[in-house]
Amino acid sequence: MSLTVVGTMAFDDIETPFGKSDKIVGGSASYIAWAASNFIQPVNQVSVIGGDFPQDELDALTARGVALDGVQVKKTRNLFYWAGRYHLDMNSRDTLVTDLNVLADFQPVIPPSYQGANSLSLVTSRHRCK
Repeated sequence: MSLTVVGTMAFDDIETPFGKSDKIVGGSASYIAWAASNFIQPVNQVSVIGGDFPQDELDALTARGVALDGVQVKKTRNLFYWAGRYHLDMNSRDTLVTDLNVLADFQPVIPPSYQGANSLSLVTSRHRCK
């Protein structure tokens, strides 16, 4: 069984009443690929990243069976970035910053090697831009 995931790979700054993390790897597609790799091989990733995305994170995804042929790398541009503050209930949050960067003009391309995937996950962000 295989899965193709189309969505965001990002940097996030997340603040909660319990702590704050700056510039952590995020994005809906990153999380889905990471989680799905526990159950499905291969996971085919389709996204766009800037030259600032950490190579060790790409290596970790590859080691988990995530194919990155569909990840476009824009070396001279920055990664999609989101910052938000979660409230005490951890279900509500405020978006503080959204920088689309490479995502602004992203045109997903499904590589031929992904064409036989059993399932497709198209993920979008629920974050509202201000």
